[in-house]
This record gives sequence, C-alpha cells and structure tokens, in this order.
Amino acid sequence: MLAEQRRRQDQAAARELVAVTHWADLHRVDDSADPVLTDPVEAQRSRECGQPVLGREGQLWLAGEGVFAVEEFAVSQVATVLGVPETAARSYLGQSLELRERLPRCWAKVMVGELPAWKGRQIAAETIALNPAAAAYVDAHLAPFVAKMSLSRILRCVHAAIIRHDRPLAAERAKTAGETRGVWVDDDIDGTSRITAVTNTPDAVAFDAAVHQVATDLHTLGSTAPEQVRRATAVGILADPQHALDLHTIALAPDSTDTTDTPDSSGTGEADAVVSRRSLRSLLNHQGPTFHIHLHTDATEGLSPVARVQGYGPQSLETIERWLADLGAAATVKLTPVVDLTEHISVDAYENPRLRAQVEHRDHGCRFPWCGRQGRFDADHIDPYVPPDDGGPPDQTNTANLARLCRFHHRVKTHGGWHYRRQPDDTLLWTSPQGRTYTVDQHGTVAHG
Repeated sequence: MLAEQRRRQDQAAARELVAVTHWADLHRVDDSADPVLTDPVEAQRSRECGQPVLGREGQLWLAGEGVFAVEEFAVSQVATVLGVPETAARSYLGQSLELRERLPRCWAKVMVGELPAWKGRQIAAETIALNPAAAAYVDAHLAPFVAKMSLSRILRCVHAAIIRHDRPLAAERAKTAGETRGVWVDDDIDGTSRITAVTNTPDAVAFDAAVHQVATDLHTLGSTAPEQVRRATAVGILADPQHALDLHTIALAPDSTDTTDTPDSSGTGEADAVVSRRSLRSLLNHQGPTFHIHLHTDATEGLSPVARVQGYGPQSLETIERWLADLGAAATVKLTPVVDLTEHISVDAYENPRLRAQVEHRDHGCRFPWCGRQGRFDADHIDPYVPPDDGGPPDQTNTANLARLCRFHHRVKTHGGWHYRRQPDDTLLWTSPQGRTYTVDQHGTVAHG
C-alpha cells in the first residue's frame, strides 16, 4: 500500500510540473521586451517631480542560459495557487523550466514515472548555473541511470560536469568555497555545545584522524565510554596540545618492549615514568594524513584537466591548488599510478593493500542500496572470511569477493540479516531480511518488486 501511495504521489507531482511549465508558456516574454523591472532614471525623475513611482512589469529569467523569460507578475499567481512564498514559487517555476528545456532526457524520465519529480527538480536546481554544454553533459550522463542513483551521486555528476565543461564556474566555486570556511560554536542549555566547522577537506581529514587517535588512546588507558563520547572528549583534549601529547605518550608506553633507557618507576606510581625512548621516537616520527592524487587529462578538445583525490572523487585543479597551499608540514601528497581495475587479485590474507586500492577505485562509494557514501570504508568479504587454520579455502580475499561498504552498512550486513551476491555482470544483488531484492551497480540502485 505504501509503495502504491508513493507511485500516485509521484504521478501527481509530474502532472503538476506539466501544469507549471504550461503556465510559463502562457506568460512567455517576447525576446524584444524590456528586461528592466523599474527604470531607475525614470523612477528618480518621478521622485524629483513629486510624482508617484510607477513600477513596470518586467521579465524574469528563472532557468539556465537559453531558456525564455516569463512575465514577472505571473509568478505571484503560481505562488498563491500553491500556497507558497513568492521566492519559493520562482524557484519551483525555474527548476521546472530548467528540467523541461535543458534536461529533456531527465524530464522524460519524470513523465514516465522512472524519476521522482522532487529529484528531477534537485538536479535542475544544480544545473541552472551551468553553461549549455555542462547542462547537456549532465542530462546525457544522468538520464540512463538517474532512477538508480542517490541524490549525493547525482550531485557528484553535476560537480564533474562543472569541472569538465565550465572551467570558469569551477574556479569561481573553488574560490567561493575557500572563502566560506569557518568554525562556529553554539551553546545548548544542557551544558553541551555544538561545533560546526567548514574547512578544506585535507584539514577535516587531519582533524578526524587526530580525534580518532585521542579516542583510541583514551580506550587504551581504560575508558569504557562509547566511541562517540570519547571522540567528543578528544576535542577538548586537542585544545591543549601538550595534554594530547602526554596522553598519547602514556598510551604508547605499555606496548613498548624497549626498556633499556626507561626510567626506574619503582615506588613512583607515576604513569609517565614508564615512557620509553622508543615510544617518544614513535610519537615524534608520527606522520600527518597522506593524500593520493591522480591527475587526468582528457584528449577531448575543450575539456578541462581533472584531479581525482583518492577517496574524495574528482576535484577541480583550483580546489587541489587551494588544498596544497594550506596543507600542514606533516601532510604527505603522493602521485600514484592508476589502478588496473581489470586485474584479478587474490591472496590468502584477510587484507591486502593492492586489493583495497583496487576496491576503492572500482567502487566509488558504499555499495549498499541507495547509499553511495564516500570517505572511510570497509572492504567487506561478500562470502565471510574463514581463517585458513579454521578450514577456510585459499584465495578468499580476491577482487570478486570484496565490496566497498561504509562502516554502518557493514554492520547492517553482518548483524542485520541482509546478504548479497556478486552477479556475472559484476552487479551486486542484495536481499533484505523481508526478502526484498535490490541490484546495485556503479550507477546506483534498482529495486525489484
């Protein structure tokens, strides 16, 4: 019943898009019309003469380049009919026109019920700022697979189109993104505060690694608090670098076997008295985050060079330049060869660096239905790994038996009753605890039944 209700809702939303765009057609502005909403010179003269200012109805370009303008006052009628503010009606009308005029393949998917109208409008909202070539690229590349794709995957496709076909916009967005960075702290009434930070991705990765390290140290030293509580505590510890240094040094000490130069701690009871020089050397040699960057140049004329950061997808060269300029001294940047995705790799060990790199390049995000999350991931064994000492077969860790899952969906698969198999065409067929099935490939998800 729920699925049928959603289907009817999508059909109604598609019909509403048709009605909205038809209204725009009825109020299309002739190209020769005056684009000025109110002539400022004429308005000033009216004020000087003591006469009322007479505003003139103008025209609004609500969609992308090449789409016709509409009469300004016509939008008010749309707003009142839909019961939304004028600004919301302008956005709705602009997205609808953008979808129909510049994304015709995606529009067709909405009309036949393969793409929800809300998702089509989200795509249109992202493409309005693009030049015609970039918008056409998005439409051509998304339309065949858009019904399978999560919204995050769709937005990444738009991002790739900007990098390839609209270099000025890519550069402007990279500059704007750098200028919007900041850290904000909001106090709650229960004695906690919320920290919101917008930083360069390398800085966020470095901070996440530091928080993880302190949380791990707290666990090593006996903390039984949940991981997220330890991570929250780590933020305060990192605010005092010396505290974090001392904590990490103490956490390292019990694991050290180099006691030649360790001070005699008998009778002192001080935790830091057992710190060995080996532990200190390990701490001082600690390296910052490592970023693997692949630079690709497309032979197709007119396309911009693309930089792909391993784990973070394609980025504009301007973004990479900003990252490199702001990286700390401890960070490492590596240019690595492109991984051969056709090679079949198999090992007896549970993990293998070459296999993990291959999985990361093959699976651009979590392969659980509708997820696609990027960043940190687990290389999950589709058939659970059985240690050879326990009778497990050889070569269990291989290209075909691994898939990229985020940590949450790895847990869902392991403990939540879900299971999946790799099909001959390299897609993954998932089955839920209720028996519903989903096919996941590099383009996204298809639900069956």
